[in-house]
Amino acid sequence: MAAMAMLLLAGNAALADDAQRRNYLDEKSMQLIQEAVFEVVVLKPAKDSLSYEKPLPFDLLPFAIRTDKYYSIGTAFAIGPDQFVSASHVMNLDEESQYPEVLLRDTEGALYAIDKITKFSDHRDFVIFSLKDKKADRYFEVNRKPMLNQTVFAVGNALGQGVVIRDGLYTSNTKEEVDGAWDWMRFSAAASPGNSGGPLLDRDGKVVGIVLRKSSNENLNYALSIAEALDAKAAIASSYKKAAYRLDIMDMTKMGTYKKEISLPKSYGELKRELVGDFNKFSDRLLKDLLAEYRGDIFPNGDGSIQMLHSTYSAVFPHMIMKGEDGNWDAFFAEETKRADLGKNGYLTYGNMKNSLFLYIQKPDDISLKTFYSDSKLFMDLVLKGIYFNRQVASEKIKITSFGKAVEDYRHTDAWGRKWFVRTWLMEYTDGKIITFSLPVPNGFITIMKAGQTGTVDSGYLPDLKVYADFVYLSYYGTLKQWQEFLAMKDAVPAVFSTVELNFSKKELQFRSKRLAFSYTPEVMKITENSDASLLFSFFRDGNKVVWDVAGVTMGEDKNNRTVFTVYRNIKPAKELRDSYHSDWENIVGRKFPYNSSAYFKEGQTIIRSVHAGGGDGKNSTANRQVLYTVTLDVEGSVEQQAMESRLAKIDAALAVAE
Repeated sequence: MAAMAMLLLAGNAALADDAQRRNYLDEKSMQLIQEAVFEVVVLKPAKDSLSYEKPLPFDLLPFAIRTDKYYSIGTAFAIGPDQFVSASHVMNLDEESQYPEVLLRDTEGALYAIDKITKFSDHRDFVIFSLKDKKADRYFEVNRKPMLNQTVFAVGNALGQGVVIRDGLYTSNTKEEVDGAWDWMRFSAAASPGNSGGPLLDRDGKVVGIVLRKSSNENLNYALSIAEALDAKAAIASSYKKAAYRLDIMDMTKMGTYKKEISLPKSYGELKRELVGDFNKFSDRLLKDLLAEYRGDIFPNGDGSIQMLHSTYSAVFPHMIMKGEDGNWDAFFAEETKRADLGKNGYLTYGNMKNSLFLYIQKPDDISLKTFYSDSKLFMDLVLKGIYFNRQVASEKIKITSFGKAVEDYRHTDAWGRKWFVRTWLMEYTDGKIITFSLPVPNGFITIMKAGQTGTVDSGYLPDLKVYADFVYLSYYGTLKQWQEFLAMKDAVPAVFSTVELNFSKKELQFRSKRLAFSYTPEVMKITENSDASLLFSFFRDGNKVVWDVAGVTMGEDKNNRTVFTVYRNIKPAKELRDSYHSDWENIVGRKFPYNSSAYFKEGQTIIRSVHAGGGDGKNSTANRQVLYTVTLDVEGSVEQQAMESRLAKIDAALAVAE
């Protein structure tokens, strides 16, 4: 009997040892998983505003996915009759979205709406809630003190493909990154995005943690201890975020820490509105604080702006004023651009600057400027002719041909009185949004475009673009016919154009701005509807303030040739500027080459320049003036000095400078 007893004990010990080593769950635990683990889903949008070049090949998708009316976004599980748990990031509570609510779906396909959220922390990444008209008949027990190096099972939804269970080891703990307030669990069981919010189980089928994310630098996954979630403050939604506000145009940063506690319970919609609204206010304050703190160093202020305030560029394709690596603000442009033909003399040029796409869109001739400005669908359809957007279905990428009419269409007036057309379009199928800021120009639009998740666009890109609008640098170019149509669009043109006049007939062209006026006849240069004009706008000081105004005018004989004359505003350089500014100014004041009315030939053109003697208050000599205007004439081919000088003199004689 003693020997028999020893054998039984040894057998029991062997069974216990096997239980310690086993890497599978028993049948009871497997059944519990079927009843207490849920998919987190959102309703697929019923509407699709997009048009495509061909029907979408949904037949390439697995049957279960293409016939499902819901998108699967994560996992949740029950730990009590009225206690359901998931990861906070699965629930999209802290960002705006086109999906109005999230639902839980069980293995039988039944759907349940969230009733009340009872506990939440985005820092710890968990949420506990109850369901409407649903109590869990079966739920997991919890193990508050799991042992290291023991088998664990990551349970979660495989993004619409059912629940999967993967085994591994609970390998270690690692401190929370900010101040080590708690330990993250690290485990080796494989996990995929759909597993987020699912339970991490021990070998007895008890919950030890909430599956969260994959480590960025090692083949391990992270979970939050279930004890940490249960021991968190009751009836409180806690939000904690460290934020760094940065703008693409400069290297300055504003750091901030967002802390917010909201009393619970609340419905999903109530908590979402409060969390999103309050954080957006915090983000707006951070941006305002950034701009206020560095106001003295942000263009047009500070020593770093002096160079830009003495510069004028031709910028038909938009430039962006940004702080360079040398600390000076300057007008930068896309290093690489692409061009697409839109038909009827229309075209699209586009290129990236930092994290935004910049576009120059010349409308086709058969579309009126009024129609082009007012029709948001037409505008975006033309953009899509040149820029490839697609929707991927399985392995196929299907070209998007239209986004339809903009869902938002309003105006934003920047710091310089320029009126931007702000428009947004939805990509419902992916909770995406496109935003454009477009500025009318004589032959179309210049545009800044960004695309992203709905909340990112509304809360991130939109406030940034309102800032960037103040830093866009551009020239206004068009044929005389286009200018005539543009200047008639009083609601679209910037305020400064109230001081601009451009009138022409077969016999004479007249131009007037606040500081400059001139006229000429066909004897000086041919005048037709196809003659072109470019107004070079720049930023410069006018007394104690910086203004944005005309700093140069180029008049062309015809859009298809290079015979032009340019009147250019030159500012006496500040002493801080580099030598090239001073030497050029000395050449202007001293009427040295190339400002000495001496014609020269370069790249197929004859060029001649002079300094306009008029302007000023009549008391100061040219050498003592702060501003001087130069006149340049470029004529195609080789032209004799006398003929060039005669034409230049006629242009100069017609100039009137009012400063």
